[in-house]
Amino acid sequence: MDDPLRTVVAGLIGGALMGMSFMTHMALLLVYHPPEVLKKRAVESTVSSLITVASVITFVSWNLLAIAMAFAALATQSSDQPQVSVAPSPVYLFIAMFLTVFIAIPAFIFFRDRKQHLIGELLIFLVIFGLLIPNLVVVVHRT
Repeated sequence: MDDPLRTVVAGLIGGALMGMSFMTHMALLLVYHPPEVLKKRAVESTVSSLITVASVITFVSWNLLAIAMAFAALATQSSDQPQVSVAPSPVYLFIAMFLTVFIAIPAFIFFRDRKQHLIGELLIFLVIFGLLIPNLVVVVHRT
């Protein structure tokens, strides 16, 4: 388990999956329930460049966070040959849950009217970052 590129690949897979699900969800929200600020700006000028830049930055940010979490999953593995399971590393699962709460607190403060959407995204985040990424790390280092 000394090849860091394998860990990066596991992080990129998880980050790309999170980025795609997050961007799809945000696109649906922007189409069906756009914020007032965006409606006003759309009347004044085009917002396509703003949305494009925000999308690229968001997608890259999810990938960078996922790579960091993949290295954290690798660092917290307890045995030399961990098995694919619900939680290959309980310590890492605790870190992922803490990070979920850390993200949820400001999100619920700023987006009070979108609680159902936030809960869905946080569950997706917990599944990808808490369960998928550590198992991906185990699998890519086993092959």
